[in-house]
Amino acid sequence: MMIPPLIDRASPTSGRLSTGLRLLEEDTPNGVIEMQLSNQGIRCNINVTELYLADHEYAEIPSLERFKSLQCLWVNHNKILRVDFLRRNFQITELYLQQNRITSIAGSLRHLKCMKILMLHANHLTDKASTVKELRHMCDLHTLNLFGNPISQEENYRSYVIFNLPHVVVLDRKKVSTNEYDKSKRIFSPKTTKVEESIKFGRREIISPLSQNLFSFSSTGQSRRSRSWFIRSRAPDTSLHDRPPASPSRSSLPMSYSAFDWGLVGHEYLYSKVRSPPQRLTFHL
Repeated sequence: MMIPPLIDRASPTSGRLSTGLRLLEEDTPNGVIEMQLSNQGIRCNINVTELYLADHEYAEIPSLERFKSLQCLWVNHNKILRVDFLRRNFQITELYLQQNRITSIAGSLRHLKCMKILMLHANHLTDKASTVKELRHMCDLHTLNLFGNPISQEENYRSYVIFNLPHVVVLDRKKVSTNEYDKSKRIFSPKTTKVEESIKFGRREIISPLSQNLFSFSSTGQSRRSRSWFIRSRAPDTSLHDRPPASPSRSSLPMSYSAFDWGLVGHEYLYSKVRSPPQRLTFHL
């Protein structure tokens, strides 16, 4: 009697199973990362500067703290709810988080001091104050997108962001103009704007009696009333040199007179980053 040969039915089944597991692993964030590292021939985590994890509908991203040199990260077009995977990545300069389901970034991004480009549009951010506060310490941030969030529908949204993040150059795909910056200051800091305009155009401001006593002294040390707190391009008082010396029986205080030409202060000086030291002339009598 001929015995039929044994058929190894487990081999094709195990092959299909291993293939399915491999595809399943490659569809996870860690699997995609390992595949990218393998394709680029990168063996050390310290050499990874860019990662692309977009268009996978991930709800969560594992911690990326092992990539200490990571600078650019794409995690857009997923289903992410929280940004809690960048706790130890301090060198991020470009972060693409658009088209997700993020509701808040409070406590998640403030440590990223090197950030230059941040895409957060088309999410579910609802707290304007906490969102802007999280980005306030990113001094190198020049491009920011927040449109498509509920906060972008609030009144004076653009002026609020421009006022609190003055270093941003492009907001929501539109360059920030000087007029927009001036408008934001008039809305959220009217007192500062009034003082700057008074200095720029040489307006006279009323001085309080206390300030008069502190800053106006005669040669005998007694307070005298000043005619104005601010006088533009005032000539030095030559009568000071014609006064008789103080009596030896009276104690006198040294008096100084300073002259400063505020007419030289213009718009470019007030808002330029590189400023030359002001010229001040002081006479001690």
